Amino acid sequence: MEPRESSLRVRLVRRYEIWLLGAILLLAIGVRVWGINFGLPSIYHPDEPTYVEIAQGMFKTGDWNPHFFNYPSLFLYLNALAYVPFFLVGKIAGIFQTTADIPGPVMLALGVGETSMPATFLMGRFLSVAFAVGSVLMVFLIGRQATSSKIAGLLAALIMAVSMPNVTYSRWITPESYLIFFLLLAAWTILRVLQRGKTSDYILAGVAIGLVVATKYNGALIGSMFVLAHFLRHGPRGIRDWRLYAVPALSVATFFVATPFALLDFGKFLSDLQYETQHYSLGHMGMEGETLSFYLVHFRYVEGPVIALAVLEMLRGIVTRSKPIIALSIFPIIYFLFINSFVVRNDRTLMPLIPFLYILGASLLAYVLDLRGRLKPVGRVALTAGVAAVALWSVAFPFEQMATNTSYRMDGINARETARAWVNENLPPGSHIALESYAPSASRTRFVTSGFTRMIDHPPDWYVTEGYDYLIFCRAMFGRFYNNKERYASEVQQYESFFTRFEEVRVMPHPDYEVRIYRVVR
Repeated sequence: MEPRESSLRVRLVRRYEIWLLGAILLLAIGVRVWGINFGLPSIYHPDEPTYVEIAQGMFKTGDWNPHFFNYPSLFLYLNALAYVPFFLVGKIAGIFQTTADIPGPVMLALGVGETSMPATFLMGRFLSVAFAVGSVLMVFLIGRQATSSKIAGLLAALIMAVSMPNVTYSRWITPESYLIFFLLLAAWTILRVLQRGKTSDYILAGVAIGLVVATKYNGALIGSMFVLAHFLRHGPRGIRDWRLYAVPALSVATFFVATPFALLDFGKFLSDLQYETQHYSLGHMGMEGETLSFYLVHFRYVEGPVIALAVLEMLRGIVTRSKPIIALSIFPIIYFLFINSFVVRNDRTLMPLIPFLYILGASLLAYVLDLRGRLKPVGRVALTAGVAAVALWSVAFPFEQMATNTSYRMDGINARETARAWVNENLPPGSHIALESYAPSASRTRFVTSGFTRMIDHPPDWYVTEGYDYLIFCRAMFGRFYNNKERYASEVQQYESFFTRFEEVRVMPHPDYEVRIYRVVR
């Protein structure tokens, strides 16, 4: 082949790669923006309002102590800084005069509240989307870097783009999108340590690991990938390399730069950290028990065939002594063992290891595709068709789960919005209404409303004495007890005392967000 022809082919392949990557990133943006205004101006997510209030508080007061360390502070600081351009644009437009004009959310209970300015939530949600799309790009870079295969990078990025949990959590103001991005950034720098070993790579790895820990404490386990990568490159003599110790020191320094009040308010930091540890160890209503089974079911029914491909690639990496594959495998293995030591289990806890499995699964398919050169023409066609079919399945499966989940969540919000409209139109004005977590928020101008985490936190007679006229329950709260009647027999009995004691006004069915309205009988 002539040099000119070879150069032209390289340029065409590179352009083809860029266009495909661009299409994948546009897809990632599109599916995340779909439904990003979930519920607004009502607020149905239990955690978002807390983070919004903390970020607004820091921006408005200039007190950069979040007074909250259940999670580290980097995620909160980034959201607080986003209010700088938000406020400036609002001031130019004449919407704001001072920072005090930015309204905070009004919450009555978990998932029961509203905001008079939905833009404050949309801003934070779009910031989550930005980090999530950045994660798709990082998956591509890592896949290509680890395997020297553009196909592996593009396929892994495509799966990440339509991944149900990653799409879901990128629409909310929560730390998950940030954590995944910084984890992948750290993995990318660690692969550079493995493959190049320059001091600058070690410095980048130390900073990136620190950013991970400053986003969520459990991300610290990515350090295991660094240690393994270091020794895979240098062998036993790596124990004498000063950079092995410099990276943890740099990570710790970066953590305290991004979460400075962990030192400046050490007592509060230690208290919140202990609370979060105990929370995962002791339990969370409706999210505890059978941890391993829960995660295996998630792998089977949410992630699909890519998980099996990833496990096979881990084994292939060990057999062939592929250092990049072994390095990419260590974090998901250690992290999976770690989270199975806790009583509490949920999909967001599993999320940090998922992108690594996408990369590993795509790597296996790219490896198998490269075997075509050893086959006869008929075998090449058959192998290509088989790999293409499995790749399509690996993308279509999570895409279907993502689309179904998105529609289902919209349906759940619509069900509560319908219930909210019914309450506002049919219950007598001036009624005193008690709202349980996740129930539709009744009009605060039409009714006297109060929120309760669980309605059973008080006995039925208490609501009679306190003058409540109506009680509104939501299955998103009481259903978690009915789903495990053996563990929560006492709670179920308490709810039954309400359902039999008071007059049922209306039930609006939904598998997860059924709304029940009862009139208090005196």
